[in-house]
Amino acid sequence: MKHTFKLTALSALLCAHAYADPVYQPPGPNLTYGSSSNNQSIMSSIANPAAAAAVLINESSQYRAGIISIGGGYEFGKVDNLYKTIDDTKTKLAAQTVDTTTLTTTAAIATYLNDNLVTPVNSVTTALQQDGKASVYFSGHVPLTPFVISKKGLGGSFVLDANVSAIANLSFISDQMATINAGDAAVTTALGTGTYTPAANDSTLLVKAAAVGEVGLGYSRPVLSRETGDLTAGVRAKYYQVKLASNTQRLITSTGAENTFNASQTYASSSGFGLDVGALWTSKRYRAGAWISNLNKPSFKYNANNLTGYTSAGVIAQLNTAETYDMKPQLQLEGAAYSESQNWVVNAGLDANAVKDPVGRDFQWATLSAAYATNSWWIPGARAGYRSNRAGSKLSYLTGGLTMFKALSLDVAYGLDSVTIDGKSAPRSFMANLGVQMTF
Repeated sequence: MKHTFKLTALSALLCAHAYADPVYQPPGPNLTYGSSSNNQSIMSSIANPAAAAAVLINESSQYRAGIISIGGGYEFGKVDNLYKTIDDTKTKLAAQTVDTTTLTTTAAIATYLNDNLVTPVNSVTTALQQDGKASVYFSGHVPLTPFVISKKGLGGSFVLDANVSAIANLSFISDQMATINAGDAAVTTALGTGTYTPAANDSTLLVKAAAVGEVGLGYSRPVLSRETGDLTAGVRAKYYQVKLASNTQRLITSTGAENTFNASQTYASSSGFGLDVGALWTSKRYRAGAWISNLNKPSFKYNANNLTGYTSAGVIAQLNTAETYDMKPQLQLEGAAYSESQNWVVNAGLDANAVKDPVGRDFQWATLSAAYATNSWWIPGARAGYRSNRAGSKLSYLTGGLTMFKALSLDVAYGLDSVTIDGKSAPRSFMANLGVQMTF
């Protein structure tokens, strides 16, 4: 089954489907904490599947629910004024005026065109293929999820989670211009008419988009208790509903980069199941854990690209790759050290391997944070940290967050690299999350 949506309306999907923790937008306070388990945020229960049961070490029962959890962000490549750069390149691939009063031979025209058209265009399109990217994404949980029941009478903790994410990504595929020769027919024509028409070019704007939904049910329980600490283990089963779209637009026939990014898409829909397993050791002064997500590697297909009119074998080969989205298994490691009162805590997290998001970007997070946690209704909890993507874009962020009234959380991640957007300097990437939770 296929569905048509507007990329500019991807955020509306948040109200219509259920999806879980995307690798590119850590939910709630996880944006600052990383995926380290902690008792202050309900969102830590959807990271390590063993985390929820850790509360039973000190309590006989607890119930927690998320009321609101929404987030969003953007990311640009290293090309300044991306949309204008792409559109200016399109203009150069159209007919070019040649001053035949100063360029009086085909050899002179060929030299002029190679220096002023071919070399600059190839340089720009090479940079666009490497760094000419833009992404926008949104995420949100279905109200009252995650819902966590931790009760010794049940032997452990159950976690029900349902949330949604949507992402769109624009990238560029370069078709390099060939060197112009004096004997080319188009050069001879230019000598007589004063107009040079470049050969057909398959440089392409590629827009990939995804709306992925998930409902997950997890169970964790204590499995070992010693004077030095307690071990919990957990498992989580997930049902995915995935909608993927891939759309190509040749640069020379596009209506503009930004319009192409916002154009209608046709989505291919499929579903699948995932499985996570994890373990967590909790001591009086530290925690250490590990888990593997998507152990069974669920896979989902894109719709086929329309390649009518393409002649470049290199471009066609690139467009025919990555026709599936594979949720590759990822090993994640976590650790935390805290004060005797557990009000002060330092967290660290590391993804042991990189995985791709639905639009093909690579992620491998490393995080470090420090926090002051409080049980007071009036004294806010505060946290600050640093996160870095060790794969793909290699971007780094300063992160920070506040928890107020024991329920309301706000977290932001501010990219440390900058880029020019519409003539103004801005961070290449930025993320923000807002959440409300309750504990009873």
